[in-house]
Amino acid sequence: MHLVYEECGCNASAAARLYRERYPNAERHPKYRVFVHVHQSYSGGRLPHVRKSGGRRQADYEDMVLEEVENDAGTSVHAIEMNTGVPKSIAQRILKRRQYHPCYVQRVKTLLSQDYLPSMEFCRRMLAKNQERSAIFEKIRWTDETTCKKDGYFNLQTYMDGILKTHI
Repeated sequence: MHLVYEECGCNASAAARLYRERYPNAERHPKYRVFVHVHQSYSGGRLPHVRKSGGRRQADYEDMVLEEVENDAGTSVHAIEMNTGVPKSIAQRILKRRQYHPCYVQRVKTLLSQDYLPSMEFCRRMLAKNQERSAIFEKIRWTDETTCKKDGYFNLQTYMDGILKTHI
């Protein structure tokens, strides 16, 4: 195809015509734009329809991100980027595709240091229930203490006290 284009003096329309004449039995004949694209690709030192690899394969990135999350479920995409070199945007895309959701734990005055692990375990269990498509969230009695107000704030004191007193 590129040789036909060169033979026609880099005239894409003439190359398309000559190609149709030389190969009349072909199922499809390329339009003139295809000849231009092929020429630009070869002139740029690359093969047409071959993407430039920017380093690691996507599967390698996915394995690295999932391993980081498996090692520490409380990690962040920023920490994943720092530890693995995988860009945050790619890490977020991988986690979203795998239906991983962030779990934010906010410390309040009544929590003590020994309460951190039970809170993290609670979040992990809720995420697991969510992934199982369990109807647990429909069975929870939501009160005004567990919902956000119009101004974006809610009563963390009552909310966290409720979590610590709730038995699941």
